[in-house]
Formats: sequence, structure tokens, C-alpha cells
Amino acid sequence: MKKLLSMLLAFAMTLSIAACSAPNNQQNGGASDGSDDPSVSSSDPIRIGYLAWASGADAYFGLVAIAALEDRIEEINANGGLLGRKVELVWYDISADFSESVNATNKLINQDHVDAIIGPDGSPFAITLGSIVEEAQVPLLPNCGNAEVTVDTNGETKPYVFRVAPQAGLTSITMAHYIYEEMGVRKVATLSESTNISTVEAVDYFVDEFKKLGGEIVADESYMLNDTEFRAQITKIAQAEPEYVFMPAAAYKEVCNFAIQLSDMGYGDSIKILGTDAWYNDDALAVASDALEGCLVISALDMNSENIKPMVDDFASKHADLNASLHLYALYAVNAMQFIEYAINTAGTTDGPALREALENADGVEMVTGGSWYFNEHHDPVGPEFTILSIENGTAVSKGTYAGAN
Repeated sequence: MKKLLSMLLAFAMTLSIAACSAPNNQQNGGASDGSDDPSVSSSDPIRIGYLAWASGADAYFGLVAIAALEDRIEEINANGGLLGRKVELVWYDISADFSESVNATNKLINQDHVDAIIGPDGSPFAITLGSIVEEAQVPLLPNCGNAEVTVDTNGETKPYVFRVAPQAGLTSITMAHYIYEEMGVRKVATLSESTNISTVEAVDYFVDEFKKLGGEIVADESYMLNDTEFRAQITKIAQAEPEYVFMPAAAYKEVCNFAIQLSDMGYGDSIKILGTDAWYNDDALAVASDALEGCLVISALDMNSENIKPMVDDFASKHADLNASLHLYALYAVNAMQFIEYAINTAGTTDGPALREALENADGVEMVTGGSWYFNEHHDPVGPEFTILSIENGTAVSKGTYAGAN
């Protein structure tokens, strides 16, 4: 993992920081410098950037989040905007490769003059952005779990990066405690995407904690991005006879393919999947509900809860054209927007250092996902709790809420 991170950082250093031409899907508008300059008037919009994973096989991640953010901003503007100014969303698709997140961040800062940036979803896309936003003094609020997103290789907190999703290690450690202490599970295999540092880190944390508790990791397999064939891994895993496979995938299609093939090969009843909220949504259940029966997911939110289900239904009605459900990562993006709203209203300005100070000193901001959140010294959120969900008859059923295990 450290080698991959070093490669990513080195690659990012070679990229030009000059802004380049905008892609066709950018939402354009007039420039605003976002400062306390008296020339900034109420007619100048407050511009919020979003780094979207909005094309390809997993485009639902970004497209759903864009729609959810636009809904939130529409509501803000209907109530007078922020500081008496309208709010605009400017987004770029960064799905092509890691370099796109660097290019798009530079465009958002130098060309679009945004006041804050939401996203990206994937840790590999976010890790290299800390120095860019620090130099520009523009807060970045990514919704991804790798530790290096908010902390550099020297252990120093990146001053302008604030994570709006639980750190991956906390999620994995909590799952390890749940299955060992609450379920009596002792034998687990792991399966991770080798090219995604978030899933690799999630597995590392899980393995370390599960072993400390006394559990045994009986197999450790991997796959590549966009793999659809898992029979070779399944054969090796089945020979080790685990009770569960911990698979913290970044998207649901890999999990669905693995689950369906596991069932087709006759192991679906004896081996179940442990998952994380990156792939938990209604679309996964629709694709592979029978094959996912009995699987467990740890999530910062129960999408079927009485507080969230109406939001899911309203989104489906309003955005039927997307053919995709409201998911947790879209709600994390809305969490980021709520933090930005709080910071702007608290600071009384869109000045970057003032927004950073407001975020660092927040003593609790009510989140759409529930609870009152704030940031610790590493700019990780404090406040999320975890729900354990069991897939039963095609539905995710809550098994209870658990505080993060330390």
C-alpha cells in the first residue's frame, strides 16, 4: 500500500497545475473571488465545486450525488441563499483516472473560483489534493475513508482537507469486533481490489483487529478493477472453509458478481459476505438479492430507517430519469454541503482561512444522515455511529447500532 501511495504522489507531482479547458458536463457560471473584497456583492454567487465519479460502469455514484446536491442547493436558494447570495454547483467528471482529480481541482480553483470543494468519493483520487487546496486556501471535503486523505506521510493533518465519511479503519475495526464478539465468528477470508488503496487499507485494519481478538484469516485473495470473473478466487477461498468473506468493495457490481458466482458454485449457503457501505444500496439488492441472502453490511446509515426512507422515496420520485437509487455516498456529499453552509454562516464570509477555522472549531453540526458531527485533530468526523445490516429476503434489516470500536 505504501508503495502504491508513493507512486500516486509522485505521479501527481508531475502534473501541471495550470487550469485547462472544461469538459462538456461542467456547469458554468460567472466568476466570483469568494473573498471579503468589498467588490463582492450579493449578486455574485457562492460557488461550490464537486469532484464527481460520473461516467463509466459506476457513474451512479456521482450522478446521484450531483442530483442530491442540486436539490439541497435549490432549497438553500429558495430560502435566501447564504449570506444573501445565491449558491451554484460546479462539477467535473473525474472518472477517467487519478490525474483527473488533480486537473479538475485546479480548474475549480483557478478557473471557476470556487469557495469550497466537495468530494471526491475515492481515496486514490483525494490523497494528492491536500497540497493544492492548502496553497489556494480552499476547503476540500472528501467522502472517502483512507487515512492518508487527511493526514500526510509525516503524520501531519492536511489543514484544508476535512473528511465527511467515517475513516475506513474505524469501520473495519468495528466490523471485526461485531462478528467476533457478537456472532462468535472465528474463521474469515478476505477479498480486496488490489488497485484501490481504500479497500486494501480496510482489509489491513480488519485483519489486524480480527487477529488481535483471536480470529483466524484463512485466505487472502484479491482482484483487479472492473474484474467480473471470481471463480478462481472462490475456489481458493472455499478450500479454506471460512465462515465469511470480508469484501470492502468500492462499488456494488463486483460484490454482486462475486455473490452470484459463489452461489452458482454451490458455496452460497456455507460462505457469506461481510461488506461495507460503499456498495450497500437498493440497486445491489435488486441485482443479486438471493445471492446476498445472509450477508452482513456495516454502514454509517440504515437507508430503510424511518428518518431516511422518505428521503429515498422522494429522490426516486423526483429523479426517476436517473434509474438509480439515493445512496449513502450521495448523502455524504450532502453532509459536506451542510458543513460548508455551517462554516459560511458561522464565519460570515467565504474567505478560505475563516472557513477552515469555522470547520475546525465546530462543536456539532446536525447532519442529514443523523447525529451531530464535528472534526477531531486529524479532520476526521466525530459523531457517526454504525448500523449492522443483515440481508434478509432481499431487504437490509438492522441488527442494531454500534459505536465505533477503538
